Amino acid sequence: MKSKYQKIKGTFDILPPDTRLWKEIENILHNISQQFSYEEIRTPSVESTNLFQQNVGYETDVSKEMFAWEDQSKQQIALKPEMTAPVVRAYIESGFFRSNPLCRLYYIDSFFRREKPQKGRQRQFNQFGIEAFGSSSVEQDVEVILMASTCLKALSINETILHINNIGSPDTRTKYEQLLTKYFLQNTKALSNLSQKRLHSNPIRILDSKEKEDQLIIQNAPTIKELLTNTEKTDFNVLLSNLDALNIKYEESPHLVRGLDYYNGTTFEITTKSDKSQNALCGGGRYDFLVEQMGGPPTPAIGFAAGMERMIIESNHEMQKNNIDVYISCNDLKNSTKCFSIMQHLIENDYKVFFDTNKKSVKNQMKDAIKRNVSFVLVVDKNMTIKNIKSHEEVVVSDFQQLLNFLKTQ
Repeated sequence: MKSKYQKIKGTFDILPPDTRLWKEIENILHNISQQFSYEEIRTPSVESTNLFQQNVGYETDVSKEMFAWEDQSKQQIALKPEMTAPVVRAYIESGFFRSNPLCRLYYIDSFFRREKPQKGRQRQFNQFGIEAFGSSSVEQDVEVILMASTCLKALSINETILHINNIGSPDTRTKYEQLLTKYFLQNTKALSNLSQKRLHSNPIRILDSKEKEDQLIIQNAPTIKELLTNTEKTDFNVLLSNLDALNIKYEESPHLVRGLDYYNGTTFEITTKSDKSQNALCGGGRYDFLVEQMGGPPTPAIGFAAGMERMIIESNHEMQKNNIDVYISCNDLKNSTKCFSIMQHLIENDYKVFFDTNKKSVKNQMKDAIKRNVSFVLVVDKNMTIKNIKSHEEVVVSDFQQLLNFLKTQ
């Protein structure tokens, strides 16, 4: 039977038992975040369109793919396409920076971009991410990458590659953009149409191109490493030595720039070798000037975001069985009040309960209970009979306390 209504293209439903898998994976990420002393932040689903255009970049895919509109008061509104800008906005607007000079936040949230739906990439998608404010030290970079690595390991995601680069300060980046422009101008005709458009507006974005005709040109492009200051080179080497000490495998990727305009310094991306989905699992880096650019005090910062859908596709996490403790069988309306009272008391005592309101036959209820992986079946008629499904032991109980004593002894 076909529904009269269909979900919007690029969105999807999460139904049981997948919702249980999502919750288990979310709980793992919550626990690890709290182990690293990060605290959860939640921001509104809608923000000012300018928040993203002016801070993420007008020419980035994020800005171009926003779901944005003008509301009744003529305000430009957008469903949030990413989280860093909203977190920075909240960090400044709330004055949180005053009470938390070294502030570590994490989130699990939904985002919206009008891009071509693919496996592991939807128009409404979910991300787990962290943002660390207040420290410019290499140790903070190491901690963020360690946390990303820890999360992926905890989700049993194997065969990953950490790609890492340093794109320097804004001044270094400006010099690099000039060098890139000169190089790409010599290869203009061979570039894709998209990269030709980016050449004059944002040449560094060409390095992020996935177009086939651009790959060889990108491969031979100059690298930013040649332009890094001595301090930037030293910091990068310290970062790599810490990763070596932690046995976190990595590849230096001199053309890795990430897709957003606010990045500086350390940039990284974790990809998978599998072919289950889009290969990028997680990406992030430093954005030491974004807080100040958005009206806050000078505040160094670094973070990452990881796609929940892709992590779940890649995860080998084994979902726990959905155990039900007590299945209540009652086929007489006269006893329904007694059943609900028992159900209420069982739940108050932390038991999971399933009440068959369809009133199938007791024989079919037993089959249903076994199918649902139930531990006990309580048949309520003139008497109350509790049965252990595994041992087949059953007893007649006269009240709830006797029922509770039986359950506790099994």
